[in-house]
Amino acid sequence: MTVDRNYSINVNNHRPDVVRGPKAGFNWYVARITDSAGHQLSGGSGASGWGYNQSNIIRFEEDVYALSWRDDLTLCVFRRIGDGSWETGPVLPPVPQNGNLLVDSSGRLHVISGDEASWHVLFDVPGRLNCWELRRRVRGDSRFGAGIDSRDRILVAGGLEHLSWYVLEGACDFACLLEGAFVHQRARGYQFVVFRDGSAHTFCSDDYFLPGEGFPNQTITVPDSSTGGVRQVETPHGIYPTVRAYYYFNADLLAQPNAWDCTVVADVSDTFDEIEGTRGTVDHQDLFVDAEGLVHLIYFENRQLSREVWAATGQDSSQSRLYHAVGSPGGPFQSWCLGAFNSGRLYQTLDGRFHYLLTCGRRGSANSIWYASGESGDWGRISDPVQLSGIGPLWHLSVSSVRSGASIEAEIDCYWTGPFGGNSNEVYFGRLTPK
Repeated sequence: MTVDRNYSINVNNHRPDVVRGPKAGFNWYVARITDSAGHQLSGGSGASGWGYNQSNIIRFEEDVYALSWRDDLTLCVFRRIGDGSWETGPVLPPVPQNGNLLVDSSGRLHVISGDEASWHVLFDVPGRLNCWELRRRVRGDSRFGAGIDSRDRILVAGGLEHLSWYVLEGACDFACLLEGAFVHQRARGYQFVVFRDGSAHTFCSDDYFLPGEGFPNQTITVPDSSTGGVRQVETPHGIYPTVRAYYYFNADLLAQPNAWDCTVVADVSDTFDEIEGTRGTVDHQDLFVDAEGLVHLIYFENRQLSREVWAATGQDSSQSRLYHAVGSPGGPFQSWCLGAFNSGRLYQTLDGRFHYLLTCGRRGSANSIWYASGESGDWGRISDPVQLSGIGPLWHLSVSSVRSGASIEAEIDCYWTGPFGGNSNEVYFGRLTPK
């Protein structure tokens, strides 16, 4: 286990607003996958949309798969068989958190999930969900993400007190090839993960609870098995000071497993008064490596002071600022402000163009998704964002990503559920076709 020594700061005060050009043309299709897969108050806490760093939809050529975390108890896989029609796959074993859909170079589907990323499901036949194997070979840590490279090597990384990681080797029937850990100064989690040509990239943020009677608490709704209804539970007094976002990089993980570098990408710690509990907040929203090998990070900041358990619940979401950072592997990065959005996803189509799917509203309860596009290399200019129709309040948006092994397509496949406390039992599919 190595310690977080290689630590640098890349918080650039010069973060200009993007210039907006004419609106981009596109076609947009929406269909509901199911109304019985997300949160139904049948058990658990109802956090079925938790795990925004994980892959819930993946496309490999013509096969599209979706993963739903049902009542934060079990996972269920779906396969698209036509417009508005989805095959329901197996219900996988109980899990304490969401999972990652991956696909290998042969088109076989994989799911990494379980307690501390402790199990791996392999679907043996591409395009089929009825033949699968559950494997328990290695354990990582919670708040994990996963990525797969072109040689079918899977990197799983996550953790709170440390970045715990392991690599599964596709050439050896996905046996564990290597594992290790990297100690944090503070607990961090929700790693986005990219594994490319032996280099490892992760993107995470603070994830620790600061207790104290002087801080607020919150009330959450949970199922009540004795009545079949719900009941209110009061949480301990304390706050989550999510004030920094971190990018980790290892240029050659297999050759130098301890050579991790950490860079602070976003930082609002100057807003934090630990005695009063007031602070702003940051969040990491996407990690992408493009066709030229450049690293892209999407993150947001809201510097408005809040004393709520989660700062964002006490902030005006119109004060949020979403940033797009671009740089070489390991950095440094230059950032541009995309506007008053609180999350975003990136996609690069075969023609090299970049596509931005941007969320307005509060984390866990966004109210709209907007689409814009831009040219590779011209990072300071995007098209004027256009709101996508047919999307009500939602939890988190996922897109099919190359970091999960997805094929690069002319269309962008999307996934979302209803918002926390709302219709999050409804799971949706969207396909955006740029013109």
